[in-house]
Amino acid sequence: AWGEDSATANTSGQSAPVDGEATPASTTNEERLTFNFRNQPWQDVLDWFAEQAGLSLHLEAPPPGTFNYRDSQSYTPAQALDVLNSVLLTKGYTLVRRERLLVLVNLEDGVPPNLVPDVPLEELDQRGEYELVRVLFPVWNMTPEQAAEEIQPILGPQGKVVTLPQARQIQV
Repeated sequence: AWGEDSATANTSGQSAPVDGEATPASTTNEERLTFNFRNQPWQDVLDWFAEQAGLSLHLEAPPPGTFNYRDSQSYTPAQALDVLNSVLLTKGYTLVRRERLLVLVNLEDGVPPNLVPDVPLEELDQRGEYELVRVLFPVWNMTPEQAAEEIQPILGPQGKVVTLPQARQIQV
């Protein structure tokens, strides 16, 4: 369950208490998050998000700079994670969620493979566009090697394809 938590908006350009909000969703019991940040240190933003999402945050050091994002749209925790990752990727970082753990990864150091969760194909649409996951795909009308070759150009910088020829599958 998500606690309702909010802070006062700060538009002066100074750092202030975290300006994120959690507001009730109108059609479900799940509360939704609204982004209202200006010049917030990343540590504060990530701590706020982890608390709202009920996750345990692990990071060595926060990204440099501040987070500036204001949006009137409300987001589920999974959607909010995607918004954060879309901004973090521009700074060379990403948040990886594995069960109840949220890990900030500096992409220059690489992503530890054990952090990337395996997601069943049927649950892939429940994950964000910028969320790192590992998925096993069956291959029917071509060889796994051909499928891997076709997929390679559309992989992101952290993407990787493993072929499993005997099982007629690829892991992406």
